[in-house]
Amino acid sequence: MMNLPSSFIRLAKTTLVFVYMVIIAGSVVRATGSGMGCPDWPRCFGQWIPPTDVKQLPANYRSYFKVQQGEIETFNAAKTWTEYANRWVGVLLGLFMLAQLIVSVRFRKTHPFLLRFSLATLLLTGMEGVLGAIVVYSNLKTGVITLHMFLSLLILATQALLVFKILRPAMPSDINPLLRKGIRLALLFTVIQILLGTQVREGVDELMKNFDEGTRWDILNHVGYRFLVHGVFAWVVLGLNILLLIFIIRNKSFYAVSKRLIWMMMGVLLLEISAGASLKLFALPAWIQPVHLLLATILFGLQWALVLRAGNKNQTILSA
Repeated sequence: MMNLPSSFIRLAKTTLVFVYMVIIAGSVVRATGSGMGCPDWPRCFGQWIPPTDVKQLPANYRSYFKVQQGEIETFNAAKTWTEYANRWVGVLLGLFMLAQLIVSVRFRKTHPFLLRFSLATLLLTGMEGVLGAIVVYSNLKTGVITLHMFLSLLILATQALLVFKILRPAMPSDINPLLRKGIRLALLFTVIQILLGTQVREGVDELMKNFDEGTRWDILNHVGYRFLVHGVFAWVVLGLNILLLIFIIRNKSFYAVSKRLIWMMMGVLLLEISAGASLKLFALPAWIQPVHLLLATILFGLQWALVLRAGNKNQTILSA
């Protein structure tokens, strides 16, 4: 571990946790259909503290706060505050990242990478905020949401890399070049799978505008090829991770941390596939959707940790 103040290390770890919290909060917003709970940005219904009752809004609020596609939906306090809470989680993440950047300036000469990565994560988070505003003003336009998700993964990867570079011990990598390529391929497939899932969700959101609760069982049948490809890719990701598992556990030269990571990856992946199947079998229950995305991002994080641990032949690795 690098000779850095424990307070900075805790700050970097906390910031990483908040990245996950922002992703989870965004997923809850999508699952509850609260994406347009606040039709404007950065304020909500023109206020810094959102209303709790429709009586607090002007009579023509639906047309006054209209978006590109026309009038907004009828006011729903639960959806409004869900979206507003999501925004504040994002604000807190931005503050943590700003604090991380300010503190990292102290180490610009001894550990210049801290300043570079802290600045990168803050800029990416700023871009994510701007993209979030575009999502609102475009009334959840398809394609923009997928880009929003990709940028979230990029922020997660960058912050995790910063934490990794702080915590890594002076130990050689135990990953051979062929396996290193396999791990990177598994990570790539996971990213593709997450983005495909986001596109499926976009399709579901569009269809939900025309389906009532009684016919929501048929929604996934109308999503099209994206749902089929998403399902096939799930088995590809599973198969690739099984191969990695077999290779690592049969090789006695691997460090225990490699084996723990691969077992954790398999456990999370099986839960992820089970959650995806539950969405299909039980007509898209809202509470499973954030769980599904959370498991996907945890899988991404574990695979990214293994990629970082693999590194290059002479690179150091993540501690247990």
